[in-house]
Amino acid sequence: MDLIDIKIQPIDTAVHFGVVAALLNTVETEPNTAESLAEWYNKQLADGILFHVAVDPGGNVLGFNGLYHTNTNLDRYYGMYLIVAGESWGHGLGSLLYEHLLVQAAGLGVRTLRTRVRDNSDHSIQFATQRGFEQKYHSIEMMLDLTSWNDQKYEPLLTSLRDQGFHFTDMAELGDTQDDRRKLYALNNGAAATDPGSGGVSPWSSFEEFDRDVCNSSWYHPDGQIVAIDAYTGVWAAMSAITVFCGSDHAYNLFTGTDLRYRGRKLAQAVKHLALRKALTFGVGVVRTSHNSENAAMIAIDTKLGNFRTPGMLVMEKELAHV
Repeated sequence: MDLIDIKIQPIDTAVHFGVVAALLNTVETEPNTAESLAEWYNKQLADGILFHVAVDPGGNVLGFNGLYHTNTNLDRYYGMYLIVAGESWGHGLGSLLYEHLLVQAAGLGVRTLRTRVRDNSDHSIQFATQRGFEQKYHSIEMMLDLTSWNDQKYEPLLTSLRDQGFHFTDMAELGDTQDDRRKLYALNNGAAATDPGSGGVSPWSSFEEFDRDVCNSSWYHPDGQIVAIDAYTGVWAAMSAITVFCGSDHAYNLFTGTDLRYRGRKLAQAVKHLALRKALTFGVGVVRTSHNSENAAMIAIDTKLGNFRTPGMLVMEKELAHV
């Protein structure tokens, strides 16, 4: 490969999303399609997103880079993608795409770059480390075989919690109203910000952002958003969200969280159990999930439920000197 023949150009969303989605699938656990990538990409346009592809003289996409404003609660904090097709490794294309990405980042005023690399991909870890990225945290990925899972194991716990005044339901049963979505947002954001390893940072800067990125996504299923409500106070105490992404052969447990005031009462175990029961209705045999490695409590809960670890992700960051 002669790099002088390679052209880096803005992504043509009508042409390139299919091949870019396929490249993402060589790295990410959850599947991407041209349609799901377009859905996510278009939502990020208002926050700032730039994707470029590297093409050879024949128009074949050999790799791509991307910048997107992730976690808008953090100033000038951007996620990045840089993926080169396996057959094009070892020719300097990754370095070329990275140098191009840095120029784009300077134009956007990016202060912090975040990337995700597979924890079993030595060449990816080496590439990022050599360019000044440092590990922020380790995303532990886990998997559960539903075909051998006992869905009655936690029935005594559910009965006990109901006797204590907790009502278990889901967003579909509640009506999925705007008021309910605001309560789901408050619970989700508050629980995530107080989880170990979160640094006190909540995922969404506003309800409008949550409603756009979660409730109005194709993967959002109201009946897969399980919540526990304190019947005496009306407080939304715990939640667990589960879905099946388009093109996937398994369910994904997106997030499980408990209001800080209600921790220690086994509510997380209860709502996760109900989320797994919901997965049975999806007709899949496997459920996947992930946790920050510092969140020992949630890892222990999933281990108790029967999950086992699979290769995960290293989340790595770099502060840019030009800011």
